[in-house]
Formats: sequence, structure tokens, C-alpha cells
Amino acid sequence: MALFDFLSKKPTPKKIEKLTARMLNEHHQQQVRQEAMDELVAFGTPEAILGLVRRLGVNFRDTIKNEQEKRTVRTLLVERFGEQSIQPLIDFIGEEQTISAAIRTLAQLVAADRLVGILTETLAQYPPSDHRTTDAKLQLVDALGDHEDGRVVPAVRPYAMDHDDDVRVKAMELLEGQVAPGHDEYDATVEMLVKVLSDPEASGRITRRAAQALAALKADLSAQREGLVEFLPDGYRIGDDGVVVG
Repeated sequence: MALFDFLSKKPTPKKIEKLTARMLNEHHQQQVRQEAMDELVAFGTPEAILGLVRRLGVNFRDTIKNEQEKRTVRTLLVERFGEQSIQPLIDFIGEEQTISAAIRTLAQLVAADRLVGILTETLAQYPPSDHRTTDAKLQLVDALGDHEDGRVVPAVRPYAMDHDDDVRVKAMELLEGQVAPGHDEYDATVEMLVKVLSDPEASGRITRRAAQALAALKADLSAQREGLVEFLPDGYRIGDDGVVVG
């Protein structure tokens, strides 16, 4: 029976797994990888489509062939499989770390409102203290920065206190870019940025970025002046009006 399954065209899980591994192996000839891709396309099952999606999360050293193959996969997912690609893409984004290409592909298949919901829900499963998911958090915050949606700022704000400095900077960039005086999330965002500024474990890079954001938001820190002075980075001060100046 096992031999029969191997020789048949039936898309068994084992066969899909082998084809996916072959497609993802950069040491194989491009023709071999393409043949594996073609077989997955011919199967067309959700599992086979997920195998194709996995190509978006792998980067080869040959950047030209890498981009060509990814472009082919994106076209197949969007134009050939369409709605059938949506759930495999969502599953991949929720489980993997290299997800920016999958996010861009999903953006071609679902409305922005649904995409933001998927991205915020995925980000929420990775707490700021989780050091294993830095890459995914960076890509999710980056993708959310493309959307002016009421769910974005509250979803991203906790990551201004992430364990990773790159995530913290990217989160603060988004907060500064999307929040202004009068915004519903203004007070909570200022409070978070003050927390970042006064974090005794924060690097100089982080305190400078927090001070920059507070200055841009024109936050009135008069009531907190005394407790914040010692945390202000070089070149920054709190003016007479309580606003950070740098």
C-alpha cells in the first residue's frame, strides 16, 4: 500500500511534505524545485497550497532566483488559487517568523479591515517579553504601520516596552506617526512613552527615541518634570511649557 501511494498521484501528506522540502532546498537545481512547485500546484489541496506559501518564508543566497521564485509563488497564490490561499496564508503568518512576503500576498486577497484584524491578533500572541519572536513582531509592526485603523495604536503600544530595541524603536515610530494631540489614544500613548523614557534599563538609543516622540507629540510633562529630568538624554530638556525640546 505504501508503494502504491508513492507511485500514485494522490496528494498524501508525506508526498506534499517531500515536495515542499524539495522546493525549499536551494541546493537543488532550479528545474527540480520548479517541478516540485508544479506538482504542488497540480494537487491544489489546502496542504499543498500551504507548501507553496512556505516558499515565501525562505530566502536563498542567489537573490535573483530567490525573487523570481517568490514572484511566481505570489502570482500562483493570488491569481490561480485566490480565496483558497487565504487560510493557508493566515496559518503561516500566525506560526512562522519570516512573514513579510506572506503578509503582502494576503493583502492582495483580503480587505484592509480584515487584514488589520489578522495582524493585530497575530501580534497579540507574542508578548513583549518573548525573545523568540522578535522577527515576527518587527514584520507585524511594520505591516501595521501601513494602516490608519483604530485598532493599530493600542495593539502596537505595548511593544514600546519590548525586550528588543529594534522592536521598541519601530513601535515608537508608529506611535509618533499615527498619534497626535486630540487622538483617542493620545493620553495612553504619552503615558507609555514616559514609561519608556524613565525605564532604567533602556539604552541611550531608546531614551532618545522616546524623547523625540514626546517632543513630536507636544506632550505636556509639567507635572512630571522633576521625576523625568534625570532620564532625559543629552540634548533634550523640558521647556517652560512642559514640552520636551531637543
